[in-house]
Amino acid sequence: MTMQTLKLGKWGNSNAIRLPKKMLSEIGIASNDDEVRVEITNNAIVIRPQKKQKALEKLFANYDSSKPYPFEIVDKGGAIGEELY
Repeated sequence: MTMQTLKLGKWGNSNAIRLPKKMLSEIGIASNDDEVRVEITNNAIVIRPQKKQKALEKLFANYDSSKPYPFEIVDKGGAIGEELY
């Protein structure tokens, strides 16, 4: 666990904290475009990396495996060549 004292700075009308690259890399944040979740828990500010959702996870986000698969909407097509069924 890395512990470091950081100073608040001014950023427009807000305050900001600059986090060292080494500290960010320890929790898996590598680029300026990465997103973080910030929450207040027990009088502490907790910063966690926001996991990016993979394309496959997005496709199946609303999939309900308890429902039967809708085979009637799947185009099964017919034989095109010499396929054996």
